[in-house]
Amino acid sequence: MVIEDNISPELERIRQELKKLKNMCIHVGIQGAPGFSKDGGAAEGAPADLLTIAGVHEFGATIKPKTVKHLAIPIDKKAAGKSPKDFEGLFFIKSDGYLFGCISPKRKGEGPKRKTSPSGKEPDLKKHKNEFHKPEEEDIQFLFLLLESASIPERSFIRAGYDNSRDELNQACREALEGILFEGWDAETAANHIGMKAVGCIQMYMSASSNFKEKGDITKETSNWPDNPLVETGRLRNSITYRIEGGGS
Repeated sequence: MVIEDNISPELERIRQELKKLKNMCIHVGIQGAPGFSKDGGAAEGAPADLLTIAGVHEFGATIKPKTVKHLAIPIDKKAAGKSPKDFEGLFFIKSDGYLFGCISPKRKGEGPKRKTSPSGKEPDLKKHKNEFHKPEEEDIQFLFLLLESASIPERSFIRAGYDNSRDELNQACREALEGILFEGWDAETAANHIGMKAVGCIQMYMSASSNFKEKGDITKETSNWPDNPLVETGRLRNSITYRIEGGGS
């Protein structure tokens, strides 16, 4: 009678795959290198501008102009994605210490100087628009708020998304181990399972606007998603990927 040993080879397979998995590092976030999406599909690396945007939201930042005196912040949807140079006849109005870039079909060039008092508060856009919007005399459109700097608050979505999803990620890790032990998964399959779950968890965290400090009134004026400070086009959220590093025996 010949007894065939089917257990030892399987135990050795499990040992080798667990060793490979232990040596793997799963990177999740907005990455410059190519990776994989939450569905496991290949994904290009994020461009430099998106990496910068992600860092600003994750850690907060104070933004200052490099080549001009003021930042031009769009406060009307007509100005979204544009600069003051894109509007012929743009003129400036100063009110309560704030400088606004405006256009009007009846006015060209520099607007009238007004005596003002500096204010440390965010300007009340409705107040200023109502003050100058006189259809019977002149139709003024407020397009830009000009600032010497702008502070972006920290809205961590990767670190906070990970912390908020610990239970789901622990479950994904258990499922990965069970896959190797009982379903014949290799280490790469197990790591992909964890990576896809991690990407999905962070994207879900980003989609919940209650997780973040809300947008200011200025940003809401030009936003298609005024209730969510991290979602405008979905480009940032959809650029979250994972990549696997290591895994050698």
